[in-house]
Amino acid sequence: MRNIWIVFAKETLDNLRDRRSLYLGLIYPVIGAVLLGMLVSFVGGMFRGQGTSSISLAVVGGDQAPELMDFLTGNGIDLLPGPNAPRQAVRAGSADAVLVIPDGYAEDFGAMRPASLDMVINATRLSTVITVSRVVGVLRAYDREIGETRLRNHGIDPAVASPLNIRSINVGRSRNLAGFFLNMLPPFIIFTIFVGGVYLAIDTTSGERERGSLEPLLANPVARWEFMLGKAMATFLFTLTAVLVQLLAFKLMFELVSAGEYGVKVNPDLGAFVGVLLISLPLVAFAVALQIIVATVSRSIKETQTYLGLLPLLPSLPGMILVFVPLKAQVWMMTIPTFGQILLIGRLMRSEPVAWLHVVVSVGMTGLITGLLLYFAAYLYDRDQLLFGG
Repeated sequence: MRNIWIVFAKETLDNLRDRRSLYLGLIYPVIGAVLLGMLVSFVGGMFRGQGTSSISLAVVGGDQAPELMDFLTGNGIDLLPGPNAPRQAVRAGSADAVLVIPDGYAEDFGAMRPASLDMVINATRLSTVITVSRVVGVLRAYDREIGETRLRNHGIDPAVASPLNIRSINVGRSRNLAGFFLNMLPPFIIFTIFVGGVYLAIDTTSGERERGSLEPLLANPVARWEFMLGKAMATFLFTLTAVLVQLLAFKLMFELVSAGEYGVKVNPDLGAFVGVLLISLPLVAFAVALQIIVATVSRSIKETQTYLGLLPLLPSLPGMILVFVPLKAQVWMMTIPTFGQILLIGRLMRSEPVAWLHVVVSVGMTGLITGLLLYFAAYLYDRDQLLFGG
């Protein structure tokens, strides 16, 4: 065990001397939190001002519906003259949305027939979605008001036309946009786990092999598996440090955003972040084992960088999908490294209950697979091909 700690200390000190790589390894986790914080504040601010500030709407054919125009104006919508070609204008981005009142609207409305309205939009722009959601809400209110007035004029109680009273009850802890942004944290964390110490995994094997320092190092009276484990422990330490820095940055980001006027008030407590850190421990070891294996079988630093540059994309992809397509966690999902952790981290960040069985299965299975990978890495280190790669 003493030999392992000596190798661990040697690799740790060597990496601490490389200040540039160390600083870059610690800056990246902070960048993710900063970008997410900027996104939260920007989008949250846009939605927060949706119901209070006035918005502009281009209208074509407004002279056919003077009452509707007055209703829109009274609800904080500034009306602008519409372009001659509404579809082209919206497609080109010169207008967020255009309300088109077709010919025949006045005739249909006066005859108490359904009158058509066309809303030309480009739903790929967030500003358009916000504008249209508010305008459509006002139009529906106008439709409801006119319908109730017509029913009363015919001596009919408007309640007869509304047989259902639908209420939406949100039982989630995240009652606004924060729930969506909290779902984005797992991919950031998983990506950091597979990137945080990758430079050390490359340098301690592929780097030393190309510098010619690996062969004299292995000539020491130390078992090769001890060399491998000492290097893996050093990589584990710096990867864990990167994850810890990122979690602290995320916590600080949510503190700042929740204290500001961005419409986002959900802030996971410190216990949730501690839980995420503990759940991530076996996954950090899993990532380190994979990185050591790739660095061992690769023939050059460039080849290692290519493989390990692509490696983080695979485990992060499920997390990106789950941002938009949430899944109900099941026990069998916990047996898949990274996938189980993504689900557990997401639930912790949303302050949802986590089943202990899921935690035990996830940690146990990831730990078992990590042990097998480290055993395979020790086998690779024991081969003569280690000095040449492949």
